Amino acid sequence: MTQHLDTPSAEAPVGCPVAHGGAQRSVHIPGSSDGRTDGRTDDGYFGPDSISWRLFSDPSSKLGGVAAILLQSLNPMMMRVFAGTSGYATDVEGRGERTGRYVDTTIFGDRAHADAAGEAVQRLHAHSVWTDPRTGEELRADTEEWLAWTHNAIVYGVLRAADAFGPLLTVAEQDRFVTEQLEAARIVGITDASLLPTSRAALDAYIDENKDWMALTLPAAELSRSLRKPSLAGNPVKVWATLNIQDGILSLLPDWALLLFGIDGRPMNLRAAARTTRRFIQSARSRTSAEEMVTEITERVQTHPYRRVRSR
Repeated sequence: MTQHLDTPSAEAPVGCPVAHGGAQRSVHIPGSSDGRTDGRTDDGYFGPDSISWRLFSDPSSKLGGVAAILLQSLNPMMMRVFAGTSGYATDVEGRGERTGRYVDTTIFGDRAHADAAGEAVQRLHAHSVWTDPRTGEELRADTEEWLAWTHNAIVYGVLRAADAFGPLLTVAEQDRFVTEQLEAARIVGITDASLLPTSRAALDAYIDENKDWMALTLPAAELSRSLRKPSLAGNPVKVWATLNIQDGILSLLPDWALLLFGIDGRPMNLRAAARTTRRFIQSARSRTSAEEMVTEITERVQTHPYRRVRSR
């Protein structure tokens, strides 16, 4: 379940304000909208001045994304649909890779590729329908309340990771990130604005208010098995690092989620692991510059988007 803190490589457009260890600086990358040479038609729905580029190009967002997947898995209805229509619990790595590619495409891709990715996921959700054999109840993956939980969990997880591991954001920047991500919600097909918080405070309240209908289903238990019973086999240094990163991810979850996962009895361990994970993240930032990170992601999105735009 641990994701690598190092990110692959690429080339891209634009100038991007990226926080490195909390300090914001402007970065120019050849191939921007004025005379671009990268094949992109625009800077997408967010662009180099967005908080979204700043956060999703930071290694902390990878850990926030894993925390989001854990939160998403506590939606019992969606997990029943996934268990009945896909290999969700048996293909955790594959789903994580596809989710990462989707997020990269919608955040860093041009608008055509972002729209194509959103349309592909909407079609996938529309076809993910499962009927409970005992009750005859039809459950649909495109139920907006569930889509909103998935979307809001991602925004929450990325912000929680920034709180814990950087880059540091002001309250206004956190609010701006939440409102920027309304565009990501639209891309994936969420139309009910009442399900989408528009500030960090409202997002935190939303996560807490929805805890009463969350549950640890068998598929969610399988998904989180390695976190509750981590493997201690292998190189001791790698095992130590893996355990710290896993617990660093768990430290991002709200207390009620830790209770559902059966990990609520380790608060001291989680806090210590979060401090160690913060050092890992800082080390990852020092090895990869903001320019390299954004360049790598945007080039990867151009060459391997979640869904390629067909040439007309």
